[in-house]
Amino acid sequence: MPIKPVHGGDPMPLESPDDVATLVGHLERRDREPAWLGDHFSYLAGTRPDWFRPFQETVIVGNHLPYWEVVYDDACVLLAGASDRCVETLAGRLRDRWSGYDMWALAAIGTGAARVVIADLVRAGADRQDFEDSGIWVPPTGPAEYRFTPQRRVVVLEPGDFPGADNPVGLPVERIVRDPATTPVVWHYASFRLGEIPGLPPFPAERAHLVAPASACLWTVFADIGADGRYFGEEVRFESGDDDPDEDYADDDPGFGAGRVLLRPYGPDLIYSNGNIHSSPGVVGTAGGPPIGLYPNPSCPSCKRLMFHALTVETYIREHGDGFRSLYLCEDCHKVASTATGWN
Repeated sequence: MPIKPVHGGDPMPLESPDDVATLVGHLERRDREPAWLGDHFSYLAGTRPDWFRPFQETVIVGNHLPYWEVVYDDACVLLAGASDRCVETLAGRLRDRWSGYDMWALAAIGTGAARVVIADLVRAGADRQDFEDSGIWVPPTGPAEYRFTPQRRVVVLEPGDFPGADNPVGLPVERIVRDPATTPVVWHYASFRLGEIPGLPPFPAERAHLVAPASACLWTVFADIGADGRYFGEEVRFESGDDDPDEDYADDDPGFGAGRVLLRPYGPDLIYSNGNIHSSPGVVGTAGGPPIGLYPNPSCPSCKRLMFHALTVETYIREHGDGFRSLYLCEDCHKVASTATGWN
């Protein structure tokens, strides 16, 4: 079975709904053996989330969330569509005492009832940033809006020369920006065919490009995208306020790390360990799904709406900097954002 518990030990079998009941029993008893139950729940999220649905109320109403050890993107799969009783339970607990576990669980449910409660909590004084970091925007009126698709695809890197690839890695900058002489962009990680990511909002461009400036800082690159698929009007914003490029990254070999990425479904062929699937050969990230939930997400510089999360990959996709790189869209203003964060 492709489960490798991060703290060692042998994985439990998860071959039937009865095995899931046994797994949840370990959680209810606070039983720490086998090591790290979270890897088993991650496997369920990637293979048979329907087997977990009968236990949503057990975990939420029974207040087992602090011991559940499930990361946010898997929670969005396992808790999707949870009952109004779950929503009401979480809302009551959050009104009494704020808890990151309860907030993430409420954010993960995704129902109309959950969206109304999130908006009510934020307008009553809850920290808006907590939800925005999780990809949820609260407009001035109405329910909260989920700015990500719950459907996920695995991003798999294939190094090599692939002319005409759908999702190329390592293109020359002049092929992705309109004015190479003035652009702050010096590095192309990958371009992604947006139609391969289920659930994205309609967008005028066929592809969007994940790019970087000459910096090792935490930054966001905003750009418009033209009918020719090239960026223009690029602007870099540095989280630290330091807008000086890091020369250590200005001279990276532009021919290094060319290849392509393929987007594949989650499934039992992946390795589930440490709450992710990045131990699987070739896997460098996830397209679709929520943002990581630990860093600020960009708002569109034109309309100020929280941008829509398209994907997050590791810098191993093509070495430049160190950490995670994410791609966001504003479907209304036709803007794209590439962001850099550290390892979580």
